[in-house]
Amino acid sequence: MFSPELRYMVWPPIAADVEKYALGRIVAMLCWFAGPTAQRLRIPLSLLETSIDYVLPEYASLAALSDFHKIEFLDISQARDLLIRERHTIIVLSRDVEPDEVLSVAHPLVGSQPLTKVKRPPARTSGSTYYYYFGNPDGDVQDAYYAACLTYWVSGGEDKAFLEASRDDLVRQRFRAAAKSCIALFGTGPSLSEALNRDHGDSFNIICNTIIKNRAFTEHLDPQILVASDAHFHFSYHRYSARFLGDLVAFLHNSSASFYTFDKFAAFLRRRVPEIAGRVFGIPAGRKTYGFDFDQEFRVFPGDSVLNMFLLPLGSYLGQEVVLNGFTGRAPSDSFFWSHSELHQYSHLMEDVRQAHPAFFRNRDYGKYANTVDDDLMVRVNAALEAGKGIHSATTSFYRALQP
Repeated sequence: MFSPELRYMVWPPIAADVEKYALGRIVAMLCWFAGPTAQRLRIPLSLLETSIDYVLPEYASLAALSDFHKIEFLDISQARDLLIRERHTIIVLSRDVEPDEVLSVAHPLVGSQPLTKVKRPPARTSGSTYYYYFGNPDGDVQDAYYAACLTYWVSGGEDKAFLEASRDDLVRQRFRAAAKSCIALFGTGPSLSEALNRDHGDSFNIICNTIIKNRAFTEHLDPQILVASDAHFHFSYHRYSARFLGDLVAFLHNSSASFYTFDKFAAFLRRRVPEIAGRVFGIPAGRKTYGFDFDQEFRVFPGDSVLNMFLLPLGSYLGQEVVLNGFTGRAPSDSFFWSHSELHQYSHLMEDVRQAHPAFFRNRDYGKYANTVDDDLMVRVNAALEAGKGIHSATTSFYRALQP
């Protein structure tokens, strides 16, 4: 499944006056995201001093440093020499790098193909140098997305055998769901409290994200599927993600459930946390219109929330009646994306996510974002209703599509 370990070279060289916490963040991100496929992680500095002055940010998890021993700092001349003598996969940290600048370094290598300002890497061919845009937390709202996709691309891209296994698991889940009265979806909104003491034994239960924090409720639900799909929160190098992944490992160890995410993220997660690799499944994005006929097309239609992207189409595929719990939406008093249940959110670690990925949160119009999610949900719920599905919320919700 995975490619042989690679030698990575960061480019362009990092400025000598870079703030020491920023250099520490780069080190932590590289260890976490590139470490699983790395033999070496080489970071050229524009001025290499005897003692490199950097500080790992306090929000970086200890797990993020598991491949710290692979980091090697170089000066520019060393980096250029190594690029000439050895084949590297180049991690581009800035969208402002012009292809000619990178090519001038790797020019002696035949077949070099740059990847800057492009989401999809070129097809792999023998003798080529490959360039991957890694994402910059200070300037790219999708930095964690690009970084989490690195394993997917260097492993060869789409894994047909893995996708077939994921499709087979979903078909098995459909047979299991047929014996239940409905499909019950569970979100992390404050109104999830209304569902805590109810009996959910006759429903096929699908939970999302940090609900697994509440182990007693999770055991009570005995969910068959867990879904998480936000690289910034769930798969990154900070302590929030470390807590989620720790709870994920414990949850899968104590249940028979399957974990679903994007196929691109699944490649990273299966390599990063190999003890759960056999329980991790992935679905690609790429549908042109909304739909949930996964037998015909095993893809999801892009959306701005885990409910729109995964939970609602999965529920609509698996059964006729879909009941939602804890999808509160954005209340008029909310100032962030929306509120979460304190029993099901790592609230004390939220600031870690903001510090690790500042561009993702900077200048966000949260009201506009919530309206987009609301409008999107209306379209998808109506499509499910027109297809004969029953969709309703069993708990308080501000989403227009879920109003009684």
